[in-house]
Amino acid sequence: MVHIDPFDVSDEAIDYSKLIKEFGTQPISSIGNLPNIKHFRRGFVFSHRDFDVFLNAIKKGDKTSIITGINASGSLHFGHKWTMDLVIALQREFNLPVLLTISDDEAYVTGKVKSQEEALENSKLIAAQLLALGFNPNKTKILVHQKYTKIYNLAIKLSPRCTMNEIKAIYGFDMSRNPGQWFYPIIQAADILLPQELEGKHHVLVPIAIDQDPHLRLARDIAERAGYIKPATIHMKFLRGLKGGSKMSKSKPGSAIFLDEDPKKAVKLCMQALTGGQPTAEEQRRLGGDPDKSVVIEYLGAHFIDDDNEFKKLVDDYRSGKILDGETKQLLARHVESFLASFQPKVEEYKKDIDSYLMVD
Repeated sequence: MVHIDPFDVSDEAIDYSKLIKEFGTQPISSIGNLPNIKHFRRGFVFSHRDFDVFLNAIKKGDKTSIITGINASGSLHFGHKWTMDLVIALQREFNLPVLLTISDDEAYVTGKVKSQEEALENSKLIAAQLLALGFNPNKTKILVHQKYTKIYNLAIKLSPRCTMNEIKAIYGFDMSRNPGQWFYPIIQAADILLPQELEGKHHVLVPIAIDQDPHLRLARDIAERAGYIKPATIHMKFLRGLKGGSKMSKSKPGSAIFLDEDPKKAVKLCMQALTGGQPTAEEQRRLGGDPDKSVVIEYLGAHFIDDDNEFKKLVDDYRSGKILDGETKQLLARHVESFLASFQPKVEEYKKDIDSYLMVD
């Protein structure tokens, strides 16, 4: 049985239609006229809560914004980039302000880093990487909890709006958890509701992977009780790990390509990625490959081939045996190496003055 929560995802194959029922969300297909963005066109976004309400607010000219976040356990990887690319596309499509929160405190209280100092250094790296991905600096705020400690005041303000029983029911915590972990869900709710606290009541969208949905459930409940508008959310499918499994993850060695990886080493990782091919080249030419099984095809479609017709041709050629696994791996490797070679110098430039981009008390 697949286990999914904000702190752990088991490595079995995921049936996303079952998750919609289990989490009580709505299929994204229930909404017509979705944004013309690759993530929607290709089914990378599969579920939502009130995304239709958010889109209607944009259509009416009501105030809207986006918030999403990341854990500060280390460098971003291509799985994170996948979600952030969607947020950037939405920001550009609708000219939306974006708040990016980096949870250095969560990394510390859950033991993902050894010290708060390490979490802060990771946060600064992540902030530079986020900006280098293409967020508009003039319409993007970045919040690191050690730098913007007012978030804790908001968490205290919100804490009477829920009970320990609710946290236990949503997260499954028991008394083996430390107090920081018990309080952290309220800090997450504060992150999600901060745009309305600072800018007044308005419609907020939170793009996330489905494992983070418990944070949204709690934040939506608290929002209703505290007089905010319930935040909407869209759920991304996980980007599978290099060798398969449920997701690319920092905690699963060998499953991820990190954005600070040496480009030459990244090429080698690409050549080790899972494919959907046959045991021999001759058999693959005759029988074709399975593009749904191939992580290589998945990565190419998620990150590098934006044109739908071009991607369809790649998939069809792979399925028919016209393209072999070695060719798809080499194509992915070239794209990854080129991306990292141009991306990493941008990160270094942002790191020089990163404190100027962070929210402060």
